[in-house]
Amino acid sequence: MTTRTTPVLVVGAGPAGLVAALTLARNNVPVRIIEKESQYRRGQRGAGIQPRTFEAFHFLRVPEIHERASFFPLLQEHNKGSLEPLNTFPMTPYMEPTPAIPYYNCKAMGQHVLEAILREHLAKLGCTIELDTRLVSFTQDEKCVRVKLANRRGDDGEEVEEDIEVAYLIGADGAKGVTRKQLGLTFLGTTREDDFIVLGDIRLEAKGLDRDHWHFFGTMSRAMITLRPTDELGKDGWQFVMSSRKTDLKGLVRDKEAVVNCIKDFLGLGNNVQVKEVICVSEFRPNIRLVNKFGVGRIFVCGDAAHVHSPAGGQGLNSSVQDALNVAWKIALVYKGLSPASLLDTYTTERLPVITEMLGFTTELHDRTFDQSNGESDSSKQVKFNLEDAMRRGGKLYMLGVNYRNSPIVVDEFAPVPASGAEGTRSAYGDTQEGVLRAGDRAPDAPGLVPTSLNRASCSISSGYQSNGMAESTRMFDMFASTHHTVIIFAPAFADAEVRSVLVTLDQSLRKKLVRRVVVLPGPFPEADGPVDISSGEGQAIDADILVDQAGHAYRGYVVETQEIKVVVVRPDGVVGAIVRGVTGLEQYFEGVFGKTEGMRAK
Repeated sequence: MTTRTTPVLVVGAGPAGLVAALTLARNNVPVRIIEKESQYRRGQRGAGIQPRTFEAFHFLRVPEIHERASFFPLLQEHNKGSLEPLNTFPMTPYMEPTPAIPYYNCKAMGQHVLEAILREHLAKLGCTIELDTRLVSFTQDEKCVRVKLANRRGDDGEEVEEDIEVAYLIGADGAKGVTRKQLGLTFLGTTREDDFIVLGDIRLEAKGLDRDHWHFFGTMSRAMITLRPTDELGKDGWQFVMSSRKTDLKGLVRDKEAVVNCIKDFLGLGNNVQVKEVICVSEFRPNIRLVNKFGVGRIFVCGDAAHVHSPAGGQGLNSSVQDALNVAWKIALVYKGLSPASLLDTYTTERLPVITEMLGFTTELHDRTFDQSNGESDSSKQVKFNLEDAMRRGGKLYMLGVNYRNSPIVVDEFAPVPASGAEGTRSAYGDTQEGVLRAGDRAPDAPGLVPTSLNRASCSISSGYQSNGMAESTRMFDMFASTHHTVIIFAPAFADAEVRSVLVTLDQSLRKKLVRRVVVLPGPFPEADGPVDISSGEGQAIDADILVDQAGHAYRGYVVETQEIKVVVVRPDGVVGAIVRGVTGLEQYFEGVFGKTEGMRAK
């Protein structure tokens, strides 16, 4: 049997697998992505997309997800059998976007829609999902991973085995997938057998039921059903969730007629309800489980293959996306021989503390939601207080405070030294703090950066300079991408010796495609005070973006004084990798990422 060779194999074509494959493809790493199912999955499922995830999609150049996602409607409570609202409230308060945080609200998009968008972007890069293909087994050594696949062919379901060799394997095949099990990772935790949930997508019409609210009928102590309108399923489309402490819902998914009858019963609206179609339905028992590590050797797990938890808080899909982006940009560098294999160890080092904290507080949210019925009275006042409190979201759930401050590869020369005996670590799921930025934090956005023609003869300007002397502004987020690091040099003047030193060092030590160079000067727009010699010393101009922070957003967001020199490195995943004073700190950071490899020396 002929053995084919593939650089990277991604197992599973859900959000985690698709993001991993897209990141690799954007980095020009050939990738195969397989899916054991014969058709793409249907259903809204986890529809909540958090602000930090929108940022990741921005860096992956997938703007349609934020553009097409919709705001969650106000929640409205009802007693069973009544359309009279008991209470109306937002799950999350609307947050006005800021210059540093352009995506400041959780929005909704069905998972089937999100996956279709990601598949379209992959297809443009020449990568398509191989359906009806499952992972059978694998072995690995220091050189490669040997994989056996089974491809289902024809109507009779006959499987044809295929042997391939891959440099790396990413298992995004879910909680029941093969990768984690064969890799021998532990998956310790608990299953909440009593908190049984049935959810799905339906087409429904009910006299008097508006589509402006997310409706909650009943109470958790007896039976509760929620209906969230979504035009992604049609003008009569709804996502429903049912749970009950009194009615046994197990096995309901196997009988669509029983599902319809149960929906009608839980609503209690009689003949005013018509369920026109049950599009899809599934059952769910909350599991709270986590692997002991996110990879072994050349094989890694991400998303549900690595951690499962309650859907409370809407962190599942979002944490999966961040897993995939974290491991994929690192694999891309190591596969190309630009970084040492030790870089891949930081995937576990960075993500394990984040997911550990996430499991803790999502479990608390779950308990608050399901245990709100304990001792519950029949009064509407009690119902109102408990449900609104249980469903309130926001804060750290936006994931803007998720950080890798304790990562071994981040470098921060501006971080305060902890007092003797003081704890030097910070929560990996912390809250954002205005006026505070440390290496390991998310990099802020900053609009209103204006390109300048300062000394264009010796420095290449690539940020939209116009020949008439007027320049279009750009923003930080548009300079970040999953394909490169971005070095931002904040300096009071372009002619500063330290600016020249940093730029020349970068030009002589790192390939230009690996690192984008940006110099940010404080506003207002400076006047050129004569020629500035910025060259590599070999008569070659240095490629850099020279921008003026006209509105001051960059200097505020990155906590820089106007007369200060500060160098900030932003990683391909939008995380601040380093905050340093100059060349020494910069070399320390890049040695941690690239090592002393050819990639550090070649242009």
